[in-house]
Amino acid sequence: MILDPVFAPIETERLILRLAETEADIHAAQRLRYRIFCEEMGGAANLAIHQQKRDFDQFDDACYHLLVIDKTRVGDARVVGTYRILTRANMLKVGSFYTETEYNIDKLKAFDGEIMELGRSCVEQQYRTRPVIQLLWQGIGSFIVAADIGLMFGCASFHGVNIREHVHALSYLYHYHMAPEAIRPVALPAQYHEMNLMPKEEVVPRAAINALPPLIKGYIRLNGHVGDGAVLDYAYNTCDVSIVLQTDQIKDRYASRYLPESE
Repeated sequence: MILDPVFAPIETERLILRLAETEADIHAAQRLRYRIFCEEMGGAANLAIHQQKRDFDQFDDACYHLLVIDKTRVGDARVVGTYRILTRANMLKVGSFYTETEYNIDKLKAFDGEIMELGRSCVEQQYRTRPVIQLLWQGIGSFIVAADIGLMFGCASFHGVNIREHVHALSYLYHYHMAPEAIRPVALPAQYHEMNLMPKEEVVPRAAINALPPLIKGYIRLNGHVGDGAVLDYAYNTCDVSIVLQTDQIKDRYASRYLPESE
């Protein structure tokens, strides 16, 4: 377990954002993930996860866990939002990034600078508001500055494994937001699903953007890109895309909002 926080907590009247400090903190985040991914979204997961009602895997112990905590709550219920962060240095403890279960990211791992993987993002339904989402992004921004992150990446999801339901949005991402070749992840051959499902001239960007899940839409607004190929994750009932974002290319209006000045 990683206990060394790299930035000071961020606090509002009711909420506090900080990194997990104890095993109990991590378990609370995992139980939130279970409620969202399995109970709300219909993920199958595995027997051990259902028995313990915690979404966990082999990567958790090597990760930093960003938590949004409601100070008026107690026990596991106090964690109402979470993000999982895995840096290159800590990845060595488990041998790979989670993204590598779905994508070839050799080009990302060759990036000259510190990189980090973002994943397992979720927020309790009643807290899915702009202030809570912005609080999470302020925490990510603080981590980026504190750890001198040059590139971040991860998997982001559409709900459901019927790829025909995502034709417009996937085609839009393919035609308008494909990552540069030098840092482009590619879905593993056995899991690769084509994203170029409509000709570019038939894509209506505004409609496609409206069809994007909030998390993917947020990455795109920051100036993020996607990798080549979608992956269907039947265990979690999702259609995944790979996200890549170079931190020095975050759009100015968002950089000024989320990235604190480094000392």
